[in-house]
Amino acid sequence: MMMMKIIIIIIIIIIILREEYFRRLILVLSTESSAKNKVQVSVSLTGPVLMYSCRVINLHQETLTKLDRKARKLLAIHGHYHNKADVDSCHVSRKRGRRQLIQLKEAYIAAITRLMEYA
Repeated sequence: MMMMKIIIIIIIIIIILREEYFRRLILVLSTESSAKNKVQVSVSLTGPVLMYSCRVINLHQETLTKLDRKARKLLAIHGHYHNKADVDSCHVSRKRGRRQLIQLKEAYIAAITRLMEYA
């Protein structure tokens, strides 16, 4: 019974984190600044929502893939990403001519690795 309550609490926390992540992303995308500034601000505002929580909650790879997919969908809705574009191209650095968005799976793995090295 106690285990079931813990699982329900974790699911609720994941839902709240997901909603906060997308709320911040929509807030950034609806501003009237340049695309470069929107990407830089979205990286600094939306990334910490999930990366700080990954130390407490173990997110599945499927969940991170779905979040990444929905983030690209929001970018397409706001005109910053084309639906047929290469998925990896939006995660490449700006020096190479791309958008430099955070790839959630890689950032999650890096955060967990840093946590393991620290401990």
